[in-house]
Amino acid sequence: MIRSPRGPLMVGLLIIVSALASTPALRDVATLQPFPPATLHHPPGYLIGAPLFGLWDTLSLLTVSQHYAVLATLVVLYAATRLVAAGRARAAAARSALPRRLGREALFAAAALAALLAVYAATALVPRPMAAIRLASPDLVAVDFHSHTNHSHDGWSLFTAAHNRAWHEAGGFHAAYITDHYTWAGVDEALPANPARAGERTVLLSGMEVRLRDRHTNILGDRARYAFALDSTWHHLVTDSIAAAHDRGARPATMLYTIPGPLDQIVPFGPGSPAGVIGVELRDGAPRGLEQGRAEREEILALADSMDLAVVAGANHHGWGRTVAAWSVMRLTGWPRMSPGEFGSAIEDALHEERRRAVTVVERTMPYHDGSAVKLAATVPLLLWSHFRTLTLGERVSWLAWVAIWAAVRAHRGRPTPHPADL
Repeated sequence: MIRSPRGPLMVGLLIIVSALASTPALRDVATLQPFPPATLHHPPGYLIGAPLFGLWDTLSLLTVSQHYAVLATLVVLYAATRLVAAGRARAAAARSALPRRLGREALFAAAALAALLAVYAATALVPRPMAAIRLASPDLVAVDFHSHTNHSHDGWSLFTAAHNRAWHEAGGFHAAYITDHYTWAGVDEALPANPARAGERTVLLSGMEVRLRDRHTNILGDRARYAFALDSTWHHLVTDSIAAAHDRGARPATMLYTIPGPLDQIVPFGPGSPAGVIGVELRDGAPRGLEQGRAEREEILALADSMDLAVVAGANHHGWGRTVAAWSVMRLTGWPRMSPGEFGSAIEDALHEERRRAVTVVERTMPYHDGSAVKLAATVPLLLWSHFRTLTLGERVSWLAWVAIWAAVRAHRGRPTPHPADL
């Protein structure tokens, strides 16, 4: 029996039709419009395995509610598939003992669950090539304001400062702040390996994640500017100490409010609040952070506009996965010739001087349900359509090549074996 090519033909048609409605893979989070100076680059290794790597990237970019929606959809599809299979084999099932049928279904369910867990585990753990941002202007720089190493309590034990740098290099970042929880140990490992000039490779910069007014906040810059203001546990930053240092003429603190967190707790930096934040995360790469960033995007932008705060992106990366959700893009003339210290100072100066205009947050284009129950239920088809619309030319060629291989394998497996008498 020759197998029907219907599956490969449908996927191939989707690849071609979606190209007619293609949209850039990157967009400006504030406007939800394309950001022409930025493009998404895929190394050759990524393109070879584009269908699989694209699936893993998509899983990595889901919010919490979208993960639940995907899992619910898979459960419904699995149940429907098993019911259809049972209907086709009704006569045989009637002759089988009930315990045997139940045992078989339990094995099928266990295998399906194991396959699902394997996909998620591979997404988080398997090393693979990464999609990276490419910026058209030499004055543009991609920064990550929130990342971790194995010195954070929730970081992967193998994710050293060197691995942190390699991850950011693969994602197209020019600079990344190590903001481990309540410690500069990761910073101490990272700084000695920085290049002499920022343009030579990704620069890792000093930071730490602490609690300011009991809310998670990233402090940027040399520890001498903050260590005196931390309590004995290094968990909490004392606002009065920061204010006193500011009154003595110390350099202003550079602090960023992280999400998830209540937006009504934000205190902006200003003349009357030297212990305020200079910016707020608009995108955070963790599922809960992605959820709030997408659900409350307009509220965050409105606060940033009213308080004149920079909006930034933080990978909040702890070593799991190989996907960048968003980049903070800044314009810094002459940055490749700067030393790492000068580079870090230039970033902080731009945040303070330009504030709301300092950063453009560029993200991977992804659909979101915006609170709509219908869109949430349709998460899987919306994700698939969006994924195929944002494929680059190289990815489409890879997809078509794998679809051709799929069709050829199906045709070969469906070809009847000749009888010896016919040879």
